[in-house]
Amino acid sequence: MKRSMLYTKCGSELKVHFNLKQTRDAEKLTQVMLVMTLSGRRVRLYTGLRVKPRFWDKAVYRCRPDGRVSRRDCEMLEHINRQIDRLEQAVDDTDERLAARGDYLTESVLRHVVGETRSLADRSGHPLLCLRQLAQDYVKEVNRRGRRGNENSRNTYLTALGRLEDYDRTRKMPIGSFEDFDRRFFADFTNYLYKYRFGKNLEKNYTQNTVVNTLKVIKNLLHRAYDNEMTSNDYFRRVQTSLPADVSEPVYLREEEIRKLAAVETRDGAEREVRDMFVIACYTALRFSDLRRLNEAEIDKGVISLYQTKTKEKVTIPILKEIAPLVGRYRREGFPVIDKAKANRIIRVLAERSRLDETVSYREVRGGRATLHTAPKYRLISFHTARRSCVTNLYKRGYPANYIMTLSGHRSMQAFQRYMRASSKEMMSNFFLLLKKDKAIVV
Repeated sequence: MKRSMLYTKCGSELKVHFNLKQTRDAEKLTQVMLVMTLSGRRVRLYTGLRVKPRFWDKAVYRCRPDGRVSRRDCEMLEHINRQIDRLEQAVDDTDERLAARGDYLTESVLRHVVGETRSLADRSGHPLLCLRQLAQDYVKEVNRRGRRGNENSRNTYLTALGRLEDYDRTRKMPIGSFEDFDRRFFADFTNYLYKYRFGKNLEKNYTQNTVVNTLKVIKNLLHRAYDNEMTSNDYFRRVQTSLPADVSEPVYLREEEIRKLAAVETRDGAEREVRDMFVIACYTALRFSDLRRLNEAEIDKGVISLYQTKTKEKVTIPILKEIAPLVGRYRREGFPVIDKAKANRIIRVLAERSRLDETVSYREVRGGRATLHTAPKYRLISFHTARRSCVTNLYKRGYPANYIMTLSGHRSMQAFQRYMRASSKEMMSNFFLLLKKDKAIVV
């Protein structure tokens, strides 16, 4: 396509063309820039399009295949060229409208045209590009909020999208539209994740948790695309992404084990803070993201009140006697804000030091195959264990499930039951004790 020649009311000739931000690295995606001269001044604007320099023909300001390229790459290059054509036409049309009423193109008008065209492209462009943009918008949103607790969520989004893009490169027929996200896609993508291979011979075999979390992210991105009217396909609503109860984290700590951990000797301030925050979580059922926000919580008259990071709902948690001294001290000194990965490493060290080495059997689904494993309990402990332990121990004490759900913030009995890790033998033993207490059975 030849370059557009635009004319203003004063008869000056305008040229619109497109350049790449950088051309040094032929394999690195780089921004396509719209370049114009307005009133003797060079204007460069980002188009939101990215292409590898080896695919760029600077003579015609368009993408072109370079040697042997995949069908997917061809479709992507065609898409970028269509967007450039659309943007060029939008500038041309705007200039003609302005000239008809005796006005002329300015930088602010040009920026508006580029922005509007980018927005339209987001709604009608290649689905993977749209999902990438939605994921980037989410990352920007997290950054603006400045909430470090969402760092894991941000990384999860980008990682899951990367898996989708890797999957698309393996398909004989790449994803071409949002209509391709149908029953066949979700079945095929799920199977791909279970049997994922990297390198030439190594099979990774994602765990069931990883597979489910990846599907959740893709569903969420498709929901955002639907809400932004990029597509009318809502098949994603029918995709189930819940885990069976026996796939979830396999351990909890009994109350006597929590007491041992609470009394363990710590060797520095970091260990002490991690131990104390873990114990607090064992008696409050707080998620790690909420533990990090305890300095923002209302603590008064024996209760902790805060809005949960995950659900955005307010919970009111009674301060049990086991943690009252800890809560009181940190309320005065300030609750520590600890790093999750580091904290999980430390709590395993402390659990081993506390001799929480009971052999535990657990079932793991990896690569679509279930395997039974055994390990000492301390190796399986994380901060999520504390939340699970709180729920289980309160239930074993005889408190009604609906009360505990209010405390933990669980919205359904199904979700709540996944947290119950006590064995049937333990539960039956506690049931008999309650029956005896109420004299409901003959001893």
